[in-house]
Amino acid sequence: MNNLMRRIIVLNTKGGCGKTTIATNLASAYAAAGYKTALIDQDPQGSSMQWLRSRPVDLPAIQGVVMHEANRVPLAGAWQLRVPRDTQRVVVDTPAGVRGLDLVGRITAQDCLLIPIQPSAMDIRASSDFIRDLLLIAKLRPQDRRMAIIGNRTKPKSQAFQSLLNFLQSTQIPVLVHLRDSQNYVTAAEQGMGVCELPPLQSRLERANWKAVFDWLETDAPPVTLPAIKPAVMPATASPVRAPFKPVPAFLTKSWEPEQPETAPKLTPKDLN
Repeated sequence: MNNLMRRIIVLNTKGGCGKTTIATNLASAYAAAGYKTALIDQDPQGSSMQWLRSRPVDLPAIQGVVMHEANRVPLAGAWQLRVPRDTQRVVVDTPAGVRGLDLVGRITAQDCLLIPIQPSAMDIRASSDFIRDLLLIAKLRPQDRRMAIIGNRTKPKSQAFQSLLNFLQSTQIPVLVHLRDSQNYVTAAEQGMGVCELPPLQSRLERANWKAVFDWLETDAPPVTLPAIKPAVMPATASPVRAPFKPVPAFLTKSWEPEQPETAPKLTPKDLN
């Protein structure tokens, strides 16, 4: 296990894209795997802290830190002073409205960035602008730091999912998983839990996706074993292999617009896995 403190930042300027869902499930999975974990809530709505307050006392502890004071810029300040010194993993739930300009000089080479995107035209357009800001204004490059996309609340047979796939192919940023639109996330959130803390049989599909996220986040550390996970075959869309980076992603040269249904590519069996 890598004992050095590492910060994982869940961010997207678009509200309602699932940042809190990703942050809380990641924090609970790290805690369940034995990491001393802190969850920083920078969203004024305080959803992560509400989730943490409902967490059962018999589950692995997570240190909650509120950092959404009005006079603070997102990710600014000596955040290391707000978490216990022996913390190993810090998960940050950022607010909506974060811009690329807000991140200039506030992201370190040791930070891991996760960008959740939902399969809707509004989410894709907003995420396209945000990623463009990350690359052009904040000067963040996938080949220089650990940055990846997570598809959230996806339904593989929908036209919106096809549009999302089209957009993701243009970003040149690794796509870790496509989280399915599952009631398990709602059930777990209501109990202050992560999906990986639900019974293994009930959450077997979600566990496979979160193992893929772990494999990518912890490539320089010994493999992480989540409690009671049985070996599973990873879906093709959940591969943690990093895609080659091209200097100028296609979507940077023009505004992204969803293709019309008649021109959208058909899903293959590989896409449905």
